[in-house]
Amino acid sequence: MDESYELERMRDGAAIRQLGVRVIIMRGGTLVDLQKSIEAVLGEEANALLYEAGIRAGTSSTQILLSKWGRENFMKRWAEFYGSRGCGWFKLEEAKVNPERGGVIKLSSSFIAEGYGRSERPVCHFLCGFLVGVFQELLGVKLACEEIRCAATGEPHCEFKLERYEGER
Repeated sequence: MDESYELERMRDGAAIRQLGVRVIIMRGGTLVDLQKSIEAVLGEEANALLYEAGIRAGTSSTQILLSKWGRENFMKRWAEFYGSRGCGWFKLEEAKVNPERGGVIKLSSSFIAEGYGRSERPVCHFLCGFLVGVFQELLGVKLACEEIRCAATGEPHCEFKLERYEGER
């Protein structure tokens, strides 16, 4: 699998590309700081904003990855790409998803949960939406997601429940 980063020299500096797409490298805590700032301003509405942003990110990244890799062995490659051998967002522990019934996804090492610190409630709203975007692209059905376990609450992993979504989106 060749997903190495490339450095593209530009007139005014350089850009990092992975799979031909410009990427940035930032501290995981930077996104968590952004999330906490949004929460401070918007309160509970922040969850919906992060969820919707995650859907967009999951959809667009899956479209890019499908165009580069195709569907064969996609989930294995996807897990490696987002795991420590790739982006380092999380480690996929389990993914049992069916287009008719939805399913469950278990992740460990969520960069959001780890960076957030202790919380009484799940905090991985962006990843929740991200998974919706990924699996909607893969399965061709509308989905909704709820984080039912979160490492930030003291659980050993984050667990997400996906269900068919019959409303408008």
